[in-house]
Amino acid sequence: MFEISQLNLIYQLLTEYEVSPQIEMLLKQKYLNVEATLLRAKMLRQIEKAGQIAIIQDPITDHVEDLAYLFSPFILANLNQKVIYHTAENEQVLSILSRYYQVKQSNIGLNFDELLDSLGLFIQLNNEELTLEDLFYLNLINSLCNSKVSRIICITRLNINLELINLIADFLHVQVEIIALKNQAEYFDINKINMLQLVFKNKNDEYIQLCTKLSEINAKLLKILDLYGFDHAQLLVDDMFYSEHIFEKLSVYGEYMQTKIQYH
Repeated sequence: MFEISQLNLIYQLLTEYEVSPQIEMLLKQKYLNVEATLLRAKMLRQIEKAGQIAIIQDPITDHVEDLAYLFSPFILANLNQKVIYHTAENEQVLSILSRYYQVKQSNIGLNFDELLDSLGLFIQLNNEELTLEDLFYLNLINSLCNSKVSRIICITRLNINLELINLIADFLHVQVEIIALKNQAEYFDINKINMLQLVFKNKNDEYIQLCTKLSEINAKLLKILDLYGFDHAQLLVDDMFYSEHIFEKLSVYGEYMQTKIQYH
C-alpha cells in the first residue's frame, strides 16, 4: 500500500480536508524531502530505539481536560520519560508558562535534543496562524520524521481515520495513540489559576477538587503508555501536585530556558 505515497496517505487521515499550501511550505523549509525523511526515520527507529514520546495537543481551551494535559509533559518528565510536547501558542498556554520564562522567545536557536538530555522535556509552541487540522498535520509529520520518537499521543477533537493511522504507524515503526477530547461543559478560567494553590501543598476545597480531576485525566495517559495501572497512576499524579514535583519541574525548565534565551 505504501507504494502510493507515504505522505499522501498521511494527508488522508482527516476525511474531506485538504492540507493547505502553508503546511507544504513549512515542511519544505524544514526537510529537503519529506518522504525520504519519513523512510529514514523508519529505518533509524529500528536501530536507535531511543524511546522519546511526542504529545500533540489541540490548542488549549478553558476545558478542564485541556488544562490537565498541559501538565502531562512535566508529569512524564518526573517519571524519567523524554517528552516533546506540541500545542499552539495562545492566551491560555501563555498565562501558565509565561510565569516561568519568556515563552515567545523560547524556540529561537535552541537545540531540543540538548533539552531532552538535560531535563527530559521540550515544549514546542506553534505560533503560526494555522487551522486546527493543519496544526495537527504539521505536528504529526514532524513527530513521524523524528527517528528518536517511538510513541506519539494525539490529544484532539478531530475525527481521525483510526484504521489508516494504525497502518501508517505500523509501517513507520512507531506507536500512535489517539485520546479523543470530549465536548464537556466543565470549565476553569486558566487565566485566573492560582499556581500557589495548584502546585503547592496547601489547597482550598476548590483546588483539591481541581487537582483530583487533573490527576484522574493524566492517570489515563499513564495507563495508555503502559507505565502504571490507573489507580496507582492517579495516586502518583495527585501526589505530584501536593509534593511540589510539578512546580519544581516547571521552575527548573523555566530557569533553564530563560538562561538559554538570555545567552542566545
